[in-house]
Amino acid sequence: MIAKKTQSPPIKLAELRRRCREASLSERELTDYFLPDEEHSKPFAPALKFNEDLVDVGRTRPNPEAISRFYAEATRAQTPLPKKPRRLTTTLRKAARIKLLAEGDSWFNLPDYIYPKTAIDFLGSDFDVSNIALWGDELEAMITAKQYRQPLRSGLFGHFLFSGGGNDVLGSIPAYVKPRKPGDTDPAHAADYIKTTFPQKISQMMGFYRTLANDARDATGGRVVLYVHGYANATPTKGGHYLGGPLEALGFDPVDHALLCRAIVARMVELFNLALQSFAQSTAHVVYNDLRSIMTQRDWYRDEIHPAEAGAKKIAKVFADAIRANTPIA
Repeated sequence: MIAKKTQSPPIKLAELRRRCREASLSERELTDYFLPDEEHSKPFAPALKFNEDLVDVGRTRPNPEAISRFYAEATRAQTPLPKKPRRLTTTLRKAARIKLLAEGDSWFNLPDYIYPKTAIDFLGSDFDVSNIALWGDELEAMITAKQYRQPLRSGLFGHFLFSGGGNDVLGSIPAYVKPRKPGDTDPAHAADYIKTTFPQKISQMMGFYRTLANDARDATGGRVVLYVHGYANATPTKGGHYLGGPLEALGFDPVDHALLCRAIVARMVELFNLALQSFAQSTAHVVYNDLRSIMTQRDWYRDEIHPAEAGAKKIAKVFADAIRANTPIA
């Protein structure tokens, strides 16, 4: 006889808020009280909602951003930074795990238990990771806020992983793709459908990346290595919220015009990767990671734009290899 799953007890919103602050909710309670909110989700900003069968919200109607903050607090999404260590003996120093700082968007941090683990989650098994990334954070906002600067100044980190710009690339089809020409299904024409404003947007993004590199250099005296990546060739699906749907609105069918749809997304991703590669080659202490070749169609989560756990493991290995290649041998 299969045991029936026990559901978490009903809870009032005030009590739920208190327990979020205390980070005292179990995995079962988190997945019972919070649900994905596809209606309000945006590219690289998955929204959450309360399960109102269990959560008594009363007259209060928190918006999706507030609910995501509750969840992030409940799961301690922004990992506390380690205290500055005392001087270690040579033996202990060799045994200590390499410390990493991670900042970025939902490729580096998704709501635990509801979405797949990210590459940063898997890196945590081999490295000492302080993760200040949070789903929904966008490139310009992160560079403006500079929340990475204070932890970098601590002197604890020799490696700084950054993920930013996904919303501007994989989430920008309505803004930068032209409508399909009648009868055209040729993937060789993909570049013709990218508006000239998209390369201009990429150029603007590189300005933020240059600021990021300068901030990292200034905060550490040039002692930190910055690792960047350009996402990968996601596959649009029929009715997909982020890729397939927007392409359909422009006259592309992710099934009937599958090769053309994929080629358009791949071209947008390629332009970003080329710009990042050029930026890294011309900037000291910056390592560019190309993730396109390792991500197969099976490695994507069902929402089109995030890696599934299989993909996240592959991405973690790429970063791990790059970190070890740029770590001096003691």
